[in-house]
This record gives sequence, C-alpha cells and structure tokens, in this order.
Amino acid sequence: MAAVQSEERAARNEVLFREANEKLGEKRQELDIEGRTPFICECGDPTCVELIRLRLESYEHVRSNAGWFLIAHDHETQSARLVEEHEDYVIVEKVGEAGRIAAEEDPRS
Repeated sequence: MAAVQSEERAARNEVLFREANEKLGEKRQELDIEGRTPFICECGDPTCVELIRLRLESYEHVRSNAGWFLIAHDHETQSARLVEEHEDYVIVEKVGEAGRIAAEEDPRS
C-alpha cells in the first residue's frame, strides 16, 4: 500500500509541475515572447528545480498528450515509459495509476 501511495504522491507532484508550466506558457503567449522559455522539470521529486528551455512549439508538442511529461535527463519518474529523447530533455508517458491521475488532472481537458 505504501508503494501505491508513493506512486500517487509522485504523480500528483508531477501534475503540479505541469500546471505551473501551463501558466508559464500562457504568460509567454500573453507577452508575445519569442525564443526559448524556461519550463520546470516535471519529474516526481518535489524539491526539483531543474529548468528546461524550450521553444513554444516544443512545449506544445509535449502538451499534445495528457499523459506526457517533460523531464530533465537523468531525473527519475515512476510509472512512465520513454516517448522521446531530445538533447536537453526527455518526454515520458505516465502509465497505470499515474497515467489515470495525469489524464484526470489535465489542465487542457
């Protein structure tokens, strides 16, 4: 049971980071900022402060799937499979309980 609670807690942390990134993306569009914007790593570590700089098109690609998360290289995330690997980041897809939480908490749905 503790493993399930830990998985759920990590998934909820990742969802919070995704929500913060959504606000960053919205502000960038509002201010019509060009170039790369710093987004927060969406790993499950609540103390993570790693920034990943992306163009808006790349960020929108990550957000095109409710189960996808933006993760810095070498950061661990539970219950996920690798979707894409890029020079500065990876995209993972949450599966199982974490995938359910990600879909339920999707700010774009």
